[in-house]
Amino acid sequence: MESFREWIDNRHEYARAWKEKTGNKVVGYFCTYVPEEILYAANILPVRILGSHEPPTVTEPYIFAMFCHLCRDCLAQGLKGRFDYLDGIVEGQSCLHLRQAFNAWRLHIPIDFAYYIYVPHGIQNPHAIPYLTQELAKFKKALEDWTGKKITNEDLDRGIRIMNRNRELMRKVY
Repeated sequence: MESFREWIDNRHEYARAWKEKTGNKVVGYFCTYVPEEILYAANILPVRILGSHEPPTVTEPYIFAMFCHLCRDCLAQGLKGRFDYLDGIVEGQSCLHLRQAFNAWRLHIPIDFAYYIYVPHGIQNPHAIPYLTQELAKFKKALEDWTGKKITNEDLDRGIRIMNRNRELMRKVY
């Protein structure tokens, strides 16, 4: 558990070292609706954009002060350069506040790639699965266009295995 804490505390250094070692891209994401499996399939390291529990004093010109602390803190971390190693950012449709933080980041922080995934929220709707399937295919294509590399079914299988193993280990912790 201690090594896990150290890893979380030093996540920026870990991501920078991984990027330097592999030469691959690192993408930050705001919401758990982002399919990390597809990022892993593209040999991209997904990094969750988290706050720092510091007052987000730099965000007011970019988003409203009434927005939740999490979205303001996430944006503050970007504005302060804490995620300066990111090559891109992705947001999965969740709340309007995070969407605005994503848009402010995209517009005001230099970044190579920004993608917004429209995720259906009414999963009982008969159109939800075909719609999400189409959105994920668009995301995959956008990553292929950005990286210049095709993502194969084998790559997707590898990404799924990585995330399933991660989920298995998380269940052991909790």
